[in-house]
Amino acid sequence: MLAELRAAHEALLAGIQELEDATHAAAPDASALAAIRWRLSRASSRRRRLVDEASARLREGNAPEVVAEIDRLRENSAEMLSSSSRHVGEWTIDRIVADWDGYRAASTAMRASMRRRIAREKAILYPLLEAMR
Repeated sequence: MLAELRAAHEALLAGIQELEDATHAAAPDASALAAIRWRLSRASSRRRRLVDEASARLREGNAPEVVAEIDRLRENSAEMLSSSSRHVGEWTIDRIVADWDGYRAASTAMRASMRRRIAREKAILYPLLEAMR
């Protein structure tokens, strides 16, 4: 489970970096952005599924304070999914092309949020999963 989660995190971070690189262009490449966003969505879904599975396993037999931390992580995951869904819904490819600078600013904020989320998951879940080995 730990190896799968690490791989999912790395794939998602690679996609985030790919999107960041794309936003440095002077003008948007609509087809490239659509492909990157699709890959990010798939990577994020895989990560979310693995985090949910790991969280369910880790709740069993752990101290109440550990379970509470895992539960906060899961609650935050739902908030992040909602925020990400709103971002993607608001920033359609047509809107990105029409407001490239606005998208780049919104994308910067979303990427930072995603990176913080992944760092938090790593800090909480990796040691617990390592201890299960």
